[in-house]
Amino acid sequence: MREIEPPFDVVYEGKTIRITEHELRSKRVFHVDFAGLKKPLTMTVALTRNEEKFWTSIPEGRQKEAEEIGKLIGLYIRNKQKKQA
Repeated sequence: MREIEPPFDVVYEGKTIRITEHELRSKRVFHVDFAGLKKPLTMTVALTRNEEKFWTSIPEGRQKEAEEIGKLIGLYIRNKQKKQA
């Protein structure tokens, strides 16, 4: 399993948001801080019945944001790994 990412920023809907990654019971969770513009969001990667990965909010209800921000998180981590390779 890869190392926990230190806090990082991404741009979402034209605003800079802060992402922090945590491990909870061997599960990776991400906390999204919107700098007071919206309530914070907690999200993780889950699996469908067919073992397909998808981003979801915790608790449920902010799925659209979780999917959109999840893509940004994935891009950030992949780009960082490419630079280190």
